[in-house]
Amino acid sequence: MSRTSPHKSAPTVAPAAFNIHPDALIRRKQILGADGNPPLLAIGATKFHALIAEGRLPKPRKIGSASFWRVGDLLDAIARL
Repeated sequence: MSRTSPHKSAPTVAPAAFNIHPDALIRRKQILGADGNPPLLAIGATKFHALIAEGRLPKPRKIGSASFWRVGDLLDAIARL
């Protein structure tokens, strides 16, 4: 028996995302939710990185060894999903 659903649903975006400035840079834990914070994008880390590899979500910007994503780029990509 398969655990995956035959119907794929679009990822959902937290309403709070629209209060964030589009030029803000955020980290993965802010996108996927951590430490009790609501996620910007309601998917798991594996799916998140798969969407980046497929080119459906933007690649991160590196500052030192840390990865950041521009909120405006993420919201545009999510709207196209």
